[in-house]
Amino acid sequence: MMDTLKLARQLKKGRPAPVYLVAGEEGALVDRALNQITDKVLSESNSADLALTRLDGKGASADEIESAARTASLFGGRRLVIIREAYALRPTDQKLLVVYLEKPVDMTTLVLVARGIGAGTRDPKKSKAAGVIRKYKKAVEKGGGVVVDCPRPKARDLPRMAEQVLSEHGLQVSSGGVHTLVEAVGEDLEALIQAAEKLALYLGGSGRVEEEHVLEVVADTRSQSVFALTDAVGEGAVDRALRVLSSMLRDGEAPLAVLGHLARHFRNLARVASLDGRGKRADAIQKQLGLHPFVVKKCLLQCRRFDQWSLARRLRLLAEADRDLKGGRLPDALRLQKLVMSLCEKN
Repeated sequence: MMDTLKLARQLKKGRPAPVYLVAGEEGALVDRALNQITDKVLSESNSADLALTRLDGKGASADEIESAARTASLFGGRRLVIIREAYALRPTDQKLLVVYLEKPVDMTTLVLVARGIGAGTRDPKKSKAAGVIRKYKKAVEKGGGVVVDCPRPKARDLPRMAEQVLSEHGLQVSSGGVHTLVEAVGEDLEALIQAAEKLALYLGGSGRVEEEHVLEVVADTRSQSVFALTDAVGEGAVDRALRVLSSMLRDGEAPLAVLGHLARHFRNLARVASLDGRGKRADAIQKQLGLHPFVVKKCLLQCRRFDQWSLARRLRLLAEADRDLKGGRLPDALRLQKLVMSLCEKN
């Protein structure tokens, strides 16, 4: 199993595998991996249009998939067959497909895509599909294929991912630049990928990304709203926080993205508070956590409002809100309003 960063290196060094299973909860990573595989395979084909077949798991059969995979490209080169929602095949077709996955055709690349679902998905509503993905995973690995895991990234992984995405555009980035970029886009990977493209255009496809470049090109009114929300909540200014939240939702910010910004901010508060309580200086905290000095300064000011228990309680509230937003128990806007009010409480 590999992530999208290892996939990029593998595709750059060698020929494509006969089978890829690209699956996970983070849709932006699934799309990115699929684009990487597609670009690699079709670059080796003499006629890209005729070398590519797309099918949908909801309507396709195993016979169709295997027939497409075993049909040689008319103009030579590798053939590419993409199956979206591969977990949606009928059970009998799943069994037949597993047989093929264990002994795939070498001159075809078959890509099974599962956007929003991975082998480790724990959502009860997706347990059946996750079971199918696990079955495919075992067969793909047995047949010498590659499993690309696309989970939602953890906050600590974002700077590394930002550096990788920028490097793919021929850009280097300073420490200040990468932290400012992560703060600007939060945990929205699609926004990160778009930001890298903007910076590449701005710098002419090469050069070093500095903090001022990010502020000029990426840190627009959207990121300013994120900072305004986390500042208001961290300071306990409930009326201001609700106004900013309402504005963000009205402007089209995704509810889960808003929740991600809040969760990330309180995780940072908890980590900074823990190190501060052990007598660590601001520069040592910044170095150990890999946060921007501005973020550490903000957290040191805000974490004085909370003790260890109250921060732990807020992290539980954020986890509960995550489950509720995914389960649809309340309208998203109302659930976020209730969350913000709870986060702003004094205790």
